This record gives sequence, C-alpha cells and structure tokens, in this order.
Amino acid sequence: MDSDERYIPRFGPMFSGSSPAKAEMATDLAIPLLAEGGWSAVTLRTVARAANVTPQAIAAWFPTVAMMRVAIAERYGHRWIRERAYQAGRRLLGAPRPDDLDAARAQVVHALLPETWLEEVFDGVWLTVVEAGRWDELVGSVVADVQAREQEVVADLLQERLPDRPVDPGGHDSLRLDHHVDIVLALARGMRVARTSPHSPMSAERAAAAIDSVLSGGT
Repeated sequence: MDSDERYIPRFGPMFSGSSPAKAEMATDLAIPLLAEGGWSAVTLRTVARAANVTPQAIAAWFPTVAMMRVAIAERYGHRWIRERAYQAGRRLLGAPRPDDLDAARAQVVHALLPETWLEEVFDGVWLTVVEAGRWDELVGSVVADVQAREQEVVADLLQERLPDRPVDPGGHDSLRLDHHVDIVLALARGMRVARTSPHSPMSAERAAAAIDSVLSGGT
C-alpha cells in the first residue's frame, strides 16, 4: 500500500463537514493529531496550528484544554459509534441469516471490525479516547455513554440475525441476549485492539480464525 492510500482525508462520515459548531470543528482538526500522536498531541497549540490560527483563538472556543478534550471525545465518540453501527448493518444486510447461534455471533463480531486501513485508523483513534478515559473522569463518562450505545447496537444486530428465536433471560438453548451481547462485545473490543496495534497488528485472516475458534469452542 503506497503512502497516498494512507492519507487521512478531511471529509467523510467521521468529519462534521460544514458544521459551524466549535466542538465539531475542533474534533475535525483533532482526528489526525490523535491518529498520529495520541491523546497528549491534542493541545491548544497543535489544534491552532492545524487550524492555521493562534492558540488564543482556540482558547476563545474553550475555557480550558481539558474541556476541549472532553468536547472532542464526546463528538468523536458519537461519530464513531454511528459509523460502526451503519457499517455493521450494511455488511449484514445481504448476509444469509444463520440458524446456528455461534455463526450469528461470529457474523456480528466480523461486521463490527474494520475492513479498511482508514477504518483501522478511526478505531485506533477511538481506542486512544478509551485509554484516556481510564484516568480522566470526564472523558471516562463520555466513553461509558458510547459503550452503552455500543451494547444497544450489538443487541439490535443479534436480534436481527435470529429474529425467530425467543429472547429468554434464563433458557439454555434460547438467545439470552445480554449474555451473548457481552460475548460479542468482548471479542469485538479485543480484536479491535489487536487489529489496530501500532507495533504488530493482527491480520484480518488471523482475527477471523481466532473469532471462529473461540465461538466454536476450539483451541
């Protein structure tokens, strides 16, 4: 893959387009910074440089750097889960609906994972926000809200895959939805980390084999 293919565009579903809202504009500017330098790369100075304005101009948008970062995390998280839900739904739209629960769960996990380099970049940016939420309480609250929405997305996708099976909290053979949502999320989140590792990312083929092995009880 040549360098041109790895250029992060400044448009598309992960960007706000022509929104005049300061938080949306700051998020657009912050995406490449987060992708290339991580959470610490997002400062008044770096955002100002990306916007070709003075740091004082960015400071007029936000009272503090911390509040700017929270606003960016919130806007980016909203965009990210919206795009993940859309892409997963699109990928499953024409897929055959399985009768086997393991196959249904595998379909949903695969649908939630990145298929292109740019999707890997955007997932990596989200994981940077998640990591920041471990020590920043306000960012952590944003992450928790997005992850709650992610649970809803997975539940909807699973129910659509097996629409004729009963949702029963305790039945052994029925779709215990909360239990299977947790399994799908654990696999999807773990594989997302593996796929976007900056040092030795797992290939799509290895990820697919690992998912199928775990869900089928293999070793």
